[in-house]
Amino acid sequence: MHLEKVQQVDHLHTWLLVQIKKLQMWDILRMALLYQKSKALKSHYCTNQLMDLDIFNLHVPDVHVDRSVGVKKPRYSADEGPSLTELSGYNAKRHEFDPEYDNDAEQALAEMEFKETDSETDRELKLRVLRIYLSRLDERKRRKEFILERNLLFPNPLEKDLTSEDRELYHRYKVFMRFLSKEEHEALVRSVIEERKIRRRIQELQECRSAGCRTLAEAKIHIEQKRKKEYELNAQKAKDSSQLNANNKSVQKMNRPMKIESDGNLDPKKGGAGLDSPKTTGPTSVKQWDDWDIVGLPGAELLSASEKLLCCQNRLLPSHYLRMQEVLMQEIFKGSVLKKEDAHVLFKVDPTKVDSVYDMVSKKLGNHEEAPTV
Repeated sequence: MHLEKVQQVDHLHTWLLVQIKKLQMWDILRMALLYQKSKALKSHYCTNQLMDLDIFNLHVPDVHVDRSVGVKKPRYSADEGPSLTELSGYNAKRHEFDPEYDNDAEQALAEMEFKETDSETDRELKLRVLRIYLSRLDERKRRKEFILERNLLFPNPLEKDLTSEDRELYHRYKVFMRFLSKEEHEALVRSVIEERKIRRRIQELQECRSAGCRTLAEAKIHIEQKRKKEYELNAQKAKDSSQLNANNKSVQKMNRPMKIESDGNLDPKKGGAGLDSPKTTGPTSVKQWDDWDIVGLPGAELLSASEKLLCCQNRLLPSHYLRMQEVLMQEIFKGSVLKKEDAHVLFKVDPTKVDSVYDMVSKKLGNHEEAPTV
């Protein structure tokens, strides 16, 4: 009997060595037996114990191959993306989350140990820490079971058939899952959504009745016309908004500070309104000044014809001109500005433009040909 057991152990030993040889697991065996080198371990077993086995005369291919080479990794499209299960870190085979809820619960007793020399106070304190740890484990288990029982790792079929408004309502009522069963919660959500639809229908019928409709056919026509008008209104608002954004971009481009060169011309490379500065004289230069169009810009409707001409000639925005005019009037009334040179320090623009605005303000205040626009 003893001899049979010894033979069984030898057969098992031989079989294990055969498997290690086939799978090239000498490194793992070296770590288990505390050998220094895997080559010495392999030589020992193959020479002394497995020399007569024919199976080792066969060529064993190297199985240590980089599995990442030539293997396509899963890629997610912009619409799909990773699933909720992958984002949550749930391992379906192990039925665990990574990381788990309250993942630091074990740190409280990681280095704690019960010793014979512990006093009653220390022992009671350690037992209390242990009970707290067990309660945290119970809460972790409860949450895990709640997620798995409610099937929260996968999209709810009820949610797929809902509109955006009803889906928002569904998410708001998720907090009541803690107090109801799965069937009761779904029944609650369905009843709330149905109630919302009924209230909306009642409100539509009341509006139709206020509009003079007396039959369902008339109410249907009225609702369709109302929806059509709302659609056209929203489309018009979107169109106006896009046009307004385009105008704002053009205004911001023209509102960039203008760099003045020593000769008094604008340098388009160092800033400005994005238009070419005049470098020639004659009709070409006049045409370039005429290209400065202020129609439709903020504040243009407040200017007179002479003021619009001044803005075009000096390449000023109406809002800038009105602000300069306001500041000049305030300083003139205070007595701080008595001549053109006094106004140059008030603005960081070309002095010739300040002189033109000063002349226009003086003309208004002196001759009263036109009323001040500010």
